[in-house]
Amino acid sequence: MPLYAVCPVCSKTIEIERLPKLVCSDCGSRFGYSELQSKHLIVDERTEKAEITAAKDHFLNGEFMSALEHFNRALVANANSYAAKYFSLLCEIYLHDAGDSKANDAVSSNEKYDVIAAIVDMIRQSLVTLSRSNATVADKLAFITAMLSEIKAIIIERLSTRDEMFKNNIEEYRKQSISDLTKLLDLFKIEREQIMSFAPEVLNALASLVDCAIKICYKAVQTVKVGDEIVTPNDDDYKKLSSLCNELCFFGHSFNPYFDSSPYSPNFTQNYAYNKEVLTKLKNFDDKNKVNAKKNVIADIAGYETLLAECEKALKFTYLSCYRSMCSRQVAQHAQLFYDGFELVYKLLLPRVALVDKKQIEVRAIKYADMAERCDMLTRFLVDAYELNESIGVGLHEYYEKLYDIVSTYYLPEMDKLSKNKDRNNLYYQQILYDCACSCAPALKKYVDFSDDTDKVRLKLVKICRDATEEFLLHAGITIDEIEQSNFYRPLLQISNALVDEENT
Repeated sequence: MPLYAVCPVCSKTIEIERLPKLVCSDCGSRFGYSELQSKHLIVDERTEKAEITAAKDHFLNGEFMSALEHFNRALVANANSYAAKYFSLLCEIYLHDAGDSKANDAVSSNEKYDVIAAIVDMIRQSLVTLSRSNATVADKLAFITAMLSEIKAIIIERLSTRDEMFKNNIEEYRKQSISDLTKLLDLFKIEREQIMSFAPEVLNALASLVDCAIKICYKAVQTVKVGDEIVTPNDDDYKKLSSLCNELCFFGHSFNPYFDSSPYSPNFTQNYAYNKEVLTKLKNFDDKNKVNAKKNVIADIAGYETLLAECEKALKFTYLSCYRSMCSRQVAQHAQLFYDGFELVYKLLLPRVALVDKKQIEVRAIKYADMAERCDMLTRFLVDAYELNESIGVGLHEYYEKLYDIVSTYYLPEMDKLSKNKDRNNLYYQQILYDCACSCAPALKKYVDFSDDTDKVRLKLVKICRDATEEFLLHAGITIDEIEQSNFYRPLLQISNALVDEENT
């Protein structure tokens, strides 16, 4: 029966004879048999086998502390016992993760124990020990396949069973997911020859882990509604998750040349449901307001403003879902979000004609900053939705028609009346001109860069915007210097510049 020992220089398992002077068949180092004895480097196969057998009995019964003791004895009998190395490290992981008193007594444990990092380190150490052993290629492949099969189940379960955390503490979910996936990447960077990833069974196990990890990226990057708040990843988390996803897709391609990332998609169910809820409320409100709707008048302006606040939240949710998720926006999942987004943003861009005290009409324009932000959202929706449906420009035209109807009915007559009144209240005149210019600004290409030069309604709105702006700058009783110093009226200069750009295009 051959005798084996571990070389004290290169740590490889070699066959030896009981001779005073020996030479390592792998690295050529010279040493003596007595040196191997004194350093406990001679392999005791019988003891190794017996200890592993005893250890596995304890392991299968969940007695990880006792199993660990026997696996460590097997490693004393054979320092290159790759099975003992793997299972001893696996026992430590189970003991740490369990957090019981025996684990705390036996091994150093703390609340921040990193299971994924420990698993990747366990695989690396086990593969190094395997490479030093005298195992055959078939034995190595069988061991690696079994090891990956077991750890794959552990990792996938760990990554996929955080639903409660996702619901109740999305920030922590993102934090832990980023940490775990960053550590997991090291597993895929192990040299192909060492982990034998040329074998189909190994590739399948690694591909399964990549698949799970990519799904976690897609889930972690989602915008979600928590109570009344819309919670989206901060810039740093978004960049990290996007980078992780790109790296994982790279490994997916390296493991499978037919790898396709297109089936991966965020779950927009919550966003769809919230949009449906808000849009249903809008429809119900419009149904109750039918009598006044023909004149674009809103009877219950307080209720409508409250509803618009919900629209604002739904629009934010929809926009972030579209532009903070990682799948292509030219896919079916985004189509409904775009259509919802159009309904919401068109409502939010329109001036509100309020019926005050059941007699007086009051027109309320949106703030310039809100208008500019919503126009930017609208432009992105239009550009990306166009690839899904070339007829989406119809909705923009209908919005312009509605806007023109309001402006021509309520702003123009008032502006015309005030322009002829020399005793007018200039502050009121300035406000009317400013509100009219801001309300018509979405017709300018500077704000909605999807404009049709043949749309006559849009061109009418551009003319009204120009007239209101020029009247404000020239005849509203306020100088350019005063406008520049005014926090409220300063945006009119930006609208003026946009009008100049409009003429030059």
